[in-house]
Amino acid sequence: MKRINLILLSVLTLWQIPVEAQPEIKNVSGVYVGGHIRRERPQTITNLRNSGFTYALLFNVSVETDGTLTTDGETICKNGEYVFQKTQPNYQKDIKNLKTQPTSIQRLEIVIGGWGNESYNRIKALINANGTGKNTMLYKNFKALKEAVPEIDAVNNDDEHCYDLETGAKFHIMMYDLGYKTTLAPYTNRSYWQNLCTKIRASRSQAVDRVMVQCYDGGAGNVNQVGNWNFTGVSDRHAGLMYYSNDWSVEKNMAQFQKWYDDGVAKGGFVWVYNSEEWDLNAWASGMNRVFKAVVVPEEDAMIEVFSDKNFGGYSVKLPVGTYTKADMAVYGIKANDIESIKMLKEGASARLFRSVANTGSSMLCKVDRKNITTTYGNAVNSITVMYEDPVGINQIDNGQLTMDNSSVYDLSGRKINSQSPRKGIYIQNGKKIIAK
Repeated sequence: MKRINLILLSVLTLWQIPVEAQPEIKNVSGVYVGGHIRRERPQTITNLRNSGFTYALLFNVSVETDGTLTTDGETICKNGEYVFQKTQPNYQKDIKNLKTQPTSIQRLEIVIGGWGNESYNRIKALINANGTGKNTMLYKNFKALKEAVPEIDAVNNDDEHCYDLETGAKFHIMMYDLGYKTTLAPYTNRSYWQNLCTKIRASRSQAVDRVMVQCYDGGAGNVNQVGNWNFTGVSDRHAGLMYYSNDWSVEKNMAQFQKWYDDGVAKGGFVWVYNSEEWDLNAWASGMNRVFKAVVVPEEDAMIEVFSDKNFGGYSVKLPVGTYTKADMAVYGIKANDIESIKMLKEGASARLFRSVANTGSSMLCKVDRKNITTTYGNAVNSITVMYEDPVGINQIDNGQLTMDNSSVYDLSGRKINSQSPRKGIYIQNGKKIIAK
C-alpha cells in the first residue's frame, strides 16, 4: 500500500525511512458487497477503494443445476466460458481496479450461498453425479472465472441450507486446486462447520484460512458466543455485524468490535452489507482498523500523531514517514475529515495536510504542534504526507563499509540499529552518512 522509496538527497532535504521499516498491514476489516457495486459503478468502485476496508466479499455467485454460474439473474460462466462481459462489460476492469493502488482493498472473495440460495444443494448433486474432475462443468466454469478475474483470492462459504459434509469438502478442495482459498461464514450448526473445516484441511492444509462468525439476523445469538466457534488449525477468526442492526450507531458497533478484540475472541471484523449509500463505509472501516489494529507503528518510527478533536483530544493515530491517501489513512484508522489537532513526535518531523484524497492541490504544512488546525483544514483533511528532515544536517558521505563497533549507528528515521550486519542502505554513524553496501 505504501509508496515509500529510500532516496539520498543533500543536506537539509527530507529523508524517507527504508522500505524494511514500514509496518505490516493486517487484513482485519471486511465488507460484503451486493449488486449495488455493478448498478452504481464507477462511484461504488471508488468508494470501496477509499473506504479503508482491507477485504471485500462479492455477493454472490450462484451455481445452477447444470453448473452454470450466475448472479442477479445474469450469467457469469457457462459451458466453461466466461460470458459476463456480454451484460457487464466493465466488471473485469472494475474488479481489477479494486486492488489497484491507491486502494485499501487487499483481498477479494466471491460468496456462494446465503439465505434462500440453493447453490450447495446443486453442488452436492453435481459432485455426486460427476465428481470434481477437470472435465466436469463445475470445474470448467470456476476455472473460467479464475482465468477471467484472477484478482479473486477466495470463496466464502455461506451455506445456510445444505450442510453436506462430503460434497462440501470435495468442492472446496477443488476450489483450492483452482487457486481459491476458502473462508467459512457460519451462523448455526457449529459441529458441521468444524467437521467441514477439519475434512478440508486434512486434504489441503492451507485451504481454509479464516472463519467469519455471523452475529446478526439468525446468528444474533453469537454476539456473546464468538469464542466458542473454534476451528482446529485456523486462528484467524472474525466476527460480523449488520450496519443497520438494532439502529446501532457507528460508535455502538465499534464498542462491540472493541469488546470482541479485548476479550481475545476476534482478530478482525466484517459488515453486512454494502448495497446502498445509506451508510458511511469510511467511518466503519477506519473505526474497525483502529479497533483491530490493522497497522501497529513502532514508537521509534512514529513521526506525528493526529487527533480527532481539538486540544489533542478524541482518538489519535501515529504515523511514520510516508504518503497517505484517503485509503491509506483509513487503513491506519483515521477517518476522512476527522483531524482537528496534530503533534510532532520528533525533531525534524513535519506533515503536509491536503483536502484532496490523493495528496494533490492546496495544502497546509505543519512543522510544530497544532492544538487547533485552521478552519480551512480542520475536519477537512483527506490525505497526509509525513516528512522527516535530518536535524543533524550532516552532508559527509562515506561510500565504504559500515563498521559495527561500539559507536551508535542509526537509520535515517533516527532509530538505533542493533544488528551486527544491517541491510544495504544509508545510515548515520559517528557524524557521517554512510552507504552500507
